[in-house]
Amino acid sequence: MGQSIEARCLDCGGTDFDVSHGGGMTFHLLRCDRCGETKRVSFFDLGLIHLRYVKGLSVPYCIASRERDRFIQEELDIEPLAEEDYFREVEAFAGSCPCGGSFTFDAPPRCPYCHSTRLVECGGALMYD
Repeated sequence: MGQSIEARCLDCGGTDFDVSHGGGMTFHLLRCDRCGETKRVSFFDLGLIHLRYVKGLSVPYCIASRERDRFIQEELDIEPLAEEDYFREVEAFAGSCPCGGSFTFDAPPRCPYCHSTRLVECGGALMYD
């Protein structure tokens, strides 16, 4: 599951801002590799891409969806999708950011003011540098 923390930029020292990580039970959260903007991609919108991924799992994707996931794994006649291929297809589905960057699973969070990756959690722990 995802989480959100309050952060501050070490470069511009701008106003504190929230940094979200991960997705939820029904969506992925991708981040732009250039500006740091986030984009939610729902499993519903992914359609067959997500169904094929769940089909290839040996366990349910999520405890909350275990009955639906078991049905997909045992009853649907679709070709499974490996995790590496799934991530690649989700990123392609997410498309490009208006800034020209790409939405990816592994892009670091960035300051919304200067786009630096040198962030510190407001509690003091260095997040990215």
